[in-house]
Amino acid sequence: MPGIVLRTPQALSPAVGLATGAPLLSSWSDTAVGAYMALVPMFIGYILFGWGLAHVPASTATTLSLLEPVVAAVLAVLVVGERLPLLGWGGIALVVCCLAVLTTPTRTAHLPQAATIEHSTSAEAPSVSEPDRSPEAAPAVIEVGQVSTG
Repeated sequence: MPGIVLRTPQALSPAVGLATGAPLLSSWSDTAVGAYMALVPMFIGYILFGWGLAHVPASTATTLSLLEPVVAAVLAVLVVGERLPLLGWGGIALVVCCLAVLTTPTRTAHLPQAATIEHSTSAEAPSVSEPDRSPEAAPAVIEVGQVSTG
């Protein structure tokens, strides 16, 4: 199914270009702009994007790809002179803050073991026992990349 989704627009592009591309071919400067748009942002951009996907972890690629609309909006404001409404700036701030939370390293906290409640079958109240504090009973902390052998 993904092949159909990707190949159908590619198959229709030449026909759509011939039907609607008369202004693009009306002068050399228009043709040069069209060629530039096809080569630099599209072709080279996708080549570099594919190279990056092959050389970084999937989690990093996903996180960085979430910044693409933010970068596009900021570049539209700075380069093209677009006017971004306040809601758009709020969306940019929200995306950046969420990505900051996602990428901030977390500390490994060693949490104490919870007390266990022992239920009795008599009418007495359940008794609470303290957790075992001996070094043998402490949970092992495994660092990322280590394999547990015990």
